Amino acid sequence: MKHHYPDHLKIEVLQHLEKVGSLTQAARKFSIHPSTVYGWKHIGLAAFCQRASLCPPPANAVSTDPNARIQRLEQENAVLREAAKLYFGYK
Repeated sequence: MKHHYPDHLKIEVLQHLEKVGSLTQAARKFSIHPSTVYGWKHIGLAAFCQRASLCPPPANAVSTDPNARIQRLEQENAVLREAAKLYFGYK
């Protein structure tokens, strides 16, 4: 049976993972299966922060250069595609 965890919990787990550096320890602390935490790590903290609007954008995110904006949007699109692949089980 699939569990649906709120984004704020995913963010907290990933921040803890960055602090301790051990996926197993982070999973144990929050009683979440390590493979679930690994999947979240693959999606990335930034994607969950953006989705939950809990983390402020990076300081360099505000730019008037259209090429920089296009590059950021392409990176965001790539992250969202990977998340969709994981979520929907695409290969």
